[in-house]
Amino acid sequence: MPEAVRAPRTQQQRRDETRRALLDATVESLIEVGFARTTTLEVQRRADASRGALLHHFPSKTELLVAAVDHLAEMRAAELKVLAAGLPDGRSRTDAVLELLWQCFSGTFFQVAMELRTAARTDHELRPVLVAAERSLRDRIVAQARKLFGKDVSEHPGLERAIDFTLQFMIGAAMTSVLHEDARLEVLIEDFKTLFPMVLNNAALAPKTKKTTKVAR
Repeated sequence: MPEAVRAPRTQQQRRDETRRALLDATVESLIEVGFARTTTLEVQRRADASRGALLHHFPSKTELLVAAVDHLAEMRAAELKVLAAGLPDGRSRTDAVLELLWQCFSGTFFQVAMELRTAARTDHELRPVLVAAERSLRDRIVAQARKLFGKDVSEHPGLERAIDFTLQFMIGAAMTSVLHEDARLEVLIEDFKTLFPMVLNNAALAPKTKKTTKVAR
């Protein structure tokens, strides 16, 4: 049987593939060699792309780096959407969703975010762009959590504040895991699952504070 003739790629498809290759190369470089050595030339080399192609998609290194974080976040969101189909009901569903959130801070996504956060402390161009990106990411996490949790949790008045608390806790635990392979961290995550209903209820009762910039730190 003759092989089916594959339709040629459109110009837009080629552009999308190049953009994806550049973002994948950026993520790979940040993880393997860190922020300082992730130059635009290094990304070009890894992606096998021309200088013109890189500048067409990302006119500056800052835009490239922040787009890489967003790229990872979109990939993770797609994974969560697939995993959500297999979530159990009842209390075990809450535990399963918290476990999915923890996975976000124990893999590639967090490693890249940590590299950029460290750099943004003294990089005055990167800092405001990353702050805005993280603010948007935090809002997306809250919105996705409302879809993943069961009805009782997703409609709870304390959910948003409880998610902020959860993010702060998990970021701290993930920072510890960077240098310390400590089995106690997993125990703490299990303890947090037990405490989450209390966190949720206390969050609903806590007085509202003046609104500030919402950033997952």
